[in-house]
Amino acid sequence: MIKSMTGFGKGEAKNKLGVFTAEIRAVNHRYFDFSAKTPSSIMPLEDRIKELLRKDIKRGKVNLFLSHRASEKNGAAITLDKKAIDKYKKILGEIKKRAGIKEEIGLSHILSFSDVIVHSEEDIDVEGVWASVKEAVAGAARECNKMRAEEGKALYKDFSARLESISGYIDDVSKLAPSVVIEYKNKLDSRIKDIVKDKAIDEARLETELALFARQCDVSEEITRFKSHIDGFKKAIESGDEAGRKLDFILQELNREVNTLGAKANDIKISRLVINIKSELEKMREQAQNVE
Repeated sequence: MIKSMTGFGKGEAKNKLGVFTAEIRAVNHRYFDFSAKTPSSIMPLEDRIKELLRKDIKRGKVNLFLSHRASEKNGAAITLDKKAIDKYKKILGEIKKRAGIKEEIGLSHILSFSDVIVHSEEDIDVEGVWASVKEAVAGAARECNKMRAEEGKALYKDFSARLESISGYIDDVSKLAPSVVIEYKNKLDSRIKDIVKDKAIDEARLETELALFARQCDVSEEITRFKSHIDGFKKAIESGDEAGRKLDFILQELNREVNTLGAKANDIKISRLVINIKSELEKMREQAQNVE
């Protein structure tokens, strides 16, 4: 069954260092396009994460957000930079004196400098945390794929319904096609009789004209190829393989065949059916843009 390229998933994993949380947002894209936002200490694992996701997601733009919440025992250390405090106090005093400001230097003035309070985190052993990161990412990927599969079922139902409609239109074209030559013959007979009136009609010339017209408006080959592409489309959406690019190609071929069919048919009823078919194909083309 086909999958959508759109999905969201979240996964978590705990270890002694804290909790790792992974969120995956996937949208449609022509190829597999991966981007990640991770803590700097975990950045060396991004290539592994990318390869892990590529096993389940073949096509789409995948955005990964990975965060780490340290346990209280291994939380960030918070310290004061005493030298920075003394430096800023001295500078503020000089500014106050030079500018003639009477306001007292307060705590808020000192804390306005970001480097007064220092946050320091312990270095993380990337090999040691890989198992937890992998667990969190894999959990997010499972949820994301579940959503993609559910949307894929909806796309499958929509495609199937439209294929049924299109097949019905093509069957109608097949039934109408033979009558095109007959109607043309009747119109040609009437026109010739009006022109020649009581004179004899050259039946051989008439038959030659009809044979030429029949060859020009014969759409049997287009109908056969069209039905073959319909079968190929059905097989593609029923397979569990990556199908998006294949569907794009088949839809292009279906459009090409129906355009040729419409141009050759030379009949208003068939032209209306062609318009209906092209309308359905356009809707299918839009839906196919989101198929993996």
